[in-house]
Amino acid sequence: MLSRLIGGDLADLAQDPLGEFCRRSSRGGVVPLQIAFTRGHLVSDPAVVRHVLLDNLANYDKHTPAFDAVRIVLGNGMLTSGGAFWKRQRRIAQPAFHGEKVRHFAPILSRMAADCAADWEAATAAGAPVDAGTDMMRVTLRAVAETLFGDDMAGDANEINRVFPTILGCLASRVSSPIRPPLWVPTATNRRLRPALSSLNATVERLIATKRRRLAAGEQTEPKHRDLLTILMLARDEETGETMSDAQLRDEVMTLLIAGHETTANALAWLWVLLDRHPDEQERLRAELVAATGGRPPTVDDLPQLPRLKAVIQETLRLYPPVWMFDRLALGPDDLAGTPVAKGELVIFCPYALHRLPHLWSEPETFRPERFEAGREEQKNKFAYLPFSAGPRICLGASFAMIESQIIVGTLLSRFRVRLADPRPIIAEPRVTLRTSRPVILRLERAPLLPT
Repeated sequence: MLSRLIGGDLADLAQDPLGEFCRRSSRGGVVPLQIAFTRGHLVSDPAVVRHVLLDNLANYDKHTPAFDAVRIVLGNGMLTSGGAFWKRQRRIAQPAFHGEKVRHFAPILSRMAADCAADWEAATAAGAPVDAGTDMMRVTLRAVAETLFGDDMAGDANEINRVFPTILGCLASRVSSPIRPPLWVPTATNRRLRPALSSLNATVERLIATKRRRLAAGEQTEPKHRDLLTILMLARDEETGETMSDAQLRDEVMTLLIAGHETTANALAWLWVLLDRHPDEQERLRAELVAATGGRPPTVDDLPQLPRLKAVIQETLRLYPPVWMFDRLALGPDDLAGTPVAKGELVIFCPYALHRLPHLWSEPETFRPERFEAGREEQKNKFAYLPFSAGPRICLGASFAMIESQIIVGTLLSRFRVRLADPRPIIAEPRVTLRTSRPVILRLERAPLLPT
């Protein structure tokens, strides 16, 4: 009883987060929550989602306990900052993520996908399974790191790969714990996190300094050859003419490194699970690849001819959104469809639950990629589908993530059929992101679409 009085709804939410959020979302558009001593509001009405994330955006901030937990690693980057500072950073960075800028990174993505396919070829030749989750983490981290740093990161790749699992694990511990002591407190988590974070900080700061020296020496490459860090360094705020400081660049680089690979990797791990459950979909995708490319791995120019592949990725993100929950802090009073919100209260969104509401999605638990075909009614309400959030704070890397995912999956499916090695169910495990409950171990059948 005492824990109920102190924790409010926290105990129920901690015991079965996904189930509890789904049950509460089904009650209506705005449902009250009590998180310890903080009052919250779970929002599942797309009109109210729009109100918070777009119409009254200025009244809501990211200084919530969940965002504070990751700020210790990500700093004050675009994912965690707010107000005028966030607007400035977004203005500076946004041109770097416009369609054509993202497209010029596609050869890196194709090369990383080909390297992963070569690893899978070697495993197949040895009769060994592959750990798809680990491989997706590796390929997406390599892709985002090379996109950020270009050739400058060659000597640091091993160190980045070494410390990342520790940093991600410690972040998960901090987010899930109700007590989050400062980094200097020698808890078990902090003792692991401090040296790993120190190493990654040193690597990122060295890469930024190297890039500064090269630019100062006149080694400014042609725009089509620039890495993302160079683009961010040279970008200026269109209103003030300012550029990012090294400290601001560090925070944005850390955000892109961590948020830019882990979410995509988790979505891809779930995609292989779904393709095992739906082998007919694998064959449909492979047939689409043959029709669009003749069976070779797809390039970025082929993607418009691969609508089913895109729809499968979108449906995977609906069923298993990597960012399964996020929140905002009310900076002042508001009204959410008749529910009063006071300053300091939390507004909570659970895409995992929102994407399963039967009045928004027909047969919501069923894998149906066709719901994302052009013109389908279900996808018209942008505030009912939140894998990348929505409104002005929609994920800046959404286009990059979609292109990356299509190239990786298309490349691998052009050479393999996949099945889970272990038929036991895999369920969703909500941590910082939505993980699989156990490793996604695949048995591969070498089945190239082009003769070798």
